[in-house]
Amino acid sequence: MADSSLSKINAAKAALEYVKDDMCVGLGSGSTTREFIKLLGEKVREGKLKKITCVTTSFDSRFLAIQNGLFVTETDAIDEIDIAVDGADRVTKTALLKGGGGALTREKIIGYNAKRFIIIIDESKVHVGEVLEGEVNIEVLPFAAPIIMKRMKQYKPVIRMAKAKLGPVISDNGSFIIDCQMRLENPKKTEEWLDAMPGIVENGIFTRFDMIIVGSEKGARTL
Repeated sequence: MADSSLSKINAAKAALEYVKDDMCVGLGSGSTTREFIKLLGEKVREGKLKKITCVTTSFDSRFLAIQNGLFVTETDAIDEIDIAVDGADRVTKTALLKGGGGALTREKIIGYNAKRFIIIIDESKVHVGEVLEGEVNIEVLPFAAPIIMKRMKQYKPVIRMAKAKLGPVISDNGSFIIDCQMRLENPKKTEEWLDAMPGIVENGIFTRFDMIIVGSEKGARTL
């Protein structure tokens, strides 16, 4: 059985090579990005990287970054994001799905506004097939959720329910997460269609990124 933890670490190590002194780094969310955050913190503590500023896509990443000695600030305190590193749930060469952890809105804000947006994954996240399909996560305003559910009926929408609390999952932005099953013949068009629907805060279809690094037990490659 393949060692997924080693694959994630190797993907994170490869992405770390693109981080230079004085950069503002956008930190994504998820298990693979957690490895990147820990490695980045280690490199800063060892003095191999200096004056690194970080902005985060979730409370989870923020807490982990601070625990690892990284300087974390808010988006209003920076001029630009030099590089953003984030994971994904399913990818092809031209599009990917994110949002399993519920941080898709902040992930897209940070990733799409970075000078370079790097995706890090292990081999299990590479989609087999020409057409991307799977669970598309959508963040919606609670008030709009019933209307969105009706409009998305053909995609079997389900409001994500919490496991450690009663009721629905609440995002870091105070919104609900709706999970849909979709086949994306044209990911960019579907991304724009969802964004144009009143009540949807953001969707988990990502079509703008610069590089996908795929980690394995032996190392890493670009997709």
